[in-house]
Amino acid sequence: MTGAAEFSQTYYDKADEDTAFADYAEFRYGKVTPDPDYDKRIREARIGLDPILVDIVDGGIEAAVMEAEAAVERTARSSIIREQHDYRASLNTLDCLSVSRVSWAATADPIRMKYSLDKIRPGDVFIYNDVYESAGTIGHLPDYCVVTPIFFDKQLIGFAQIFGHVSDVGGRMAGSWPNTSKSIFEEGTMCPPVKMYSQGVLNEDLYDIILRNSRFPEDLRGDVDAFVGANEIIRRRVVELCERFGRDKVEAAFYEIIDRCAQVVKDIGLPFFPEGEFVGEDFIENDGLTLDEPVKMKITLRKYPEKMILDFEGTAGQAKGPINWPLDGRHYSKWLGAFFKAQIPGIIINEGVTEAFRCRIPKRTILSSEFPAPVVSRMTCMLRMISAYTVALAKAFNGEVVADMQNIQLYGLYGEDFEGKLFLMREIFGAGSGARPYADGTDAVDLVPYSKNLPAEFIEQRFPVSVERVGLAIDSGGPGKYRGGLGYVKELRTLVDAHYTTVTERTAFACIGIKGGRWGAPGGSVKNPGTPSEEHVFYSRDAVPVVANDLIRLVTPGGGGWGDPLERDIEAVRMDVVRRLVSHGAAASEYGVMMDPDSFEVDEIATENRRREIAERRGPTKLIDRGPYAETLIKQGLLEVSDSELECTNCADDKVLEHYWKDMYKYSGT
Repeated sequence: MTGAAEFSQTYYDKADEDTAFADYAEFRYGKVTPDPDYDKRIREARIGLDPILVDIVDGGIEAAVMEAEAAVERTARSSIIREQHDYRASLNTLDCLSVSRVSWAATADPIRMKYSLDKIRPGDVFIYNDVYESAGTIGHLPDYCVVTPIFFDKQLIGFAQIFGHVSDVGGRMAGSWPNTSKSIFEEGTMCPPVKMYSQGVLNEDLYDIILRNSRFPEDLRGDVDAFVGANEIIRRRVVELCERFGRDKVEAAFYEIIDRCAQVVKDIGLPFFPEGEFVGEDFIENDGLTLDEPVKMKITLRKYPEKMILDFEGTAGQAKGPINWPLDGRHYSKWLGAFFKAQIPGIIINEGVTEAFRCRIPKRTILSSEFPAPVVSRMTCMLRMISAYTVALAKAFNGEVVADMQNIQLYGLYGEDFEGKLFLMREIFGAGSGARPYADGTDAVDLVPYSKNLPAEFIEQRFPVSVERVGLAIDSGGPGKYRGGLGYVKELRTLVDAHYTTVTERTAFACIGIKGGRWGAPGGSVKNPGTPSEEHVFYSRDAVPVVANDLIRLVTPGGGGWGDPLERDIEAVRMDVVRRLVSHGAAASEYGVMMDPDSFEVDEIATENRRREIAERRGPTKLIDRGPYAETLIKQGLLEVSDSELECTNCADDKVLEHYWKDMYKYSGT
C-alpha cells in the first residue's frame, strides 16, 4: 500500500495544479463504481436540479451530522470525547469526497483503497486508527475512526464517518501520548482498516483485541459503540432523504453541494486575496527529543487570479520525535481551506474548496513523514501551520488580519486512586485568542469546537484531585491597540502519588503580535509554586512525578496583540487594570498609562509624557513581533526568517513583562 506522503507526491507529479481533485478517486482506485452508467446518471440528474431541493439536502446533511455528534456526546464514556468534544462526524460520497463540513481530514479513502465495492455490503461497519494505512486521513493512533457504508435500493451511495480521540490505545504511556517516542510502535496499537461488523454481525474477536490493548477498555468500548450508533443516525437520515426525493437526485445534490462550495470560494473567497507571493514562517519549539532545536514550518502563499497555492518547500524534514503529521496535499487543503469561513460567513467548507485552494507538500518532511516515524504530537504541526499562514496573510494584507493564537493545551494526571485502580484525568483547555483589527481577542478560548473545560465538581467526584483555583493569567494577552485574549490558570492539588504529563506549545515561543501589536505571553506549568521544591515545567513533558499534596499550576498562552499599544484607548486600559486583566506595571510600561494604584484615576499629563517617551525610545513598530525568545534566536543566527521580516525595526524594551516570567503568572478571577 502506498504511504500518504508518497501518494500525494505521485499525484502532484501526475497532475498539474489545475487538475480537479474530482479525478482523485479514479486515480487512486481505478474505476470509481461498477455501474458503467454512474457518471451519466448523476450528470443527467444534475440537469435542472431544483436549487431548493439542494438546500434541503444540504440542511438535512448538516442536521444529521449535528444530531450524530450530539448522540456521541450523550453516549460516549471518556471525558475527552463526552465533555471535550474531541471528535467529528462527516458524510462522504461514493468516491470519498467530503459533502458535509470538513471533518478535519477524515474521509472513507482507506476503506475504498482496501476493499473493492463488491466486498462492501449493507450492515458492514469498518474501524481503523492506523496512521500510515489511513490514506492521510488520521494523524495519530488515539484517533479511532468508524466508517459505515450507506446503501439505498442495494446500491452504495456514500459513507458516514466519525473519528474521535479516545482515552488510551496502549503504548508506552498512559493516555497513549509519549512526548518522547522515537517510533509509532511506542504510541499504541495499530488497527488497519478492517470490518468491525460484517453484514450486521459484530466481530467479537477483533473487538476483544482492540479493547485488550487499552488501559481503559470500558471507556474505549463506550466511545467506539457511541461512534457506531451515531453513524447509524447519519445513515438513516440520508436514506430518508432518498426515500423522499429519490436516490439519483440526492446523490446529484451531493456533488452540487460540493460544487457550490468551490464556486463560492472562487467567486467570493479568492478575490479577497491580493495577487503575489507571500512567505510565512513559524517554529515548533522542539521535536520532543532534542529540546534546544526549534523545528521550522514554512509556507509560501502564491495567489493567482483563479486559484491559490500554499507551497511548503522549506519546511523541516521528517523529525526523529513525535511531531510529524503524515497527511497529503488534498487533506491539508481542506484543513487550511476551512479558514475561508472568515471571509465567507455561513459557508460550508467541504471538498469543493480544493478546486481553488491547494497545498503542495514535499516528500519526507514533518508534514509527510514515512512509516514508522512517530506522530502522536502532530498537533504541533497543525497549530504552527496556521501560525505560519497567519504571518503570510499579515504580509499579504499589510497586517489587517487577526493576530496569532492557535493553541491547544493538554494536561493529564495519572496513577492509582485510593482503591488502587489506575486513573487518567486529562483535559484540553483554552488559551487566549489573537486580537482583531477592530476588537480585543477572547480570553481562554479552546480551539476544539464545542469543547468545554472540566468543572471542578466533575474532576473531584471522579479523580483523587482537588481543584484549588481557576482564573485568567494577568498580563498574558499581547499588548496592542486591541489586546490579545488572556490565557487560563488552573491549580490542582494531587491527593495521591502520581505523575502528570503536559502536551503544550508556546511555552518559549510567543503568540505573534501583528502590525505593532506585541507578543502574547507563553504558557507552562509550575509544580509547588512559591515553595522550596518549586519546579518550572516547560515544553511537552512525560511523567513529571508528584506526591500527595503537591500543587500543580497550569497556565496557557495569551494571544498576540494587534496595533500599537500606545494607541489603545486610555479608558480601555484603565478598565483592564480594574478588572485585573492588566497589571499597573504593564499599563505603564506597555500602554504608557499612568494611574493611581488605589483609586485607578488616570494622570493624563503623566500618561501623555510616558507615551511620548516610549515612542521615542522604541522607534517604529513592527508588522511581525515574535517575542523575545524568537528574536534572540534570530539575532544569534539560530533561526532564519524571510528578508521582509528582518527589515522590521525592534519594537523596544522586552523587559517590560519581566515580572510575568519571574512570578510565573498571577491571577485574575476565581
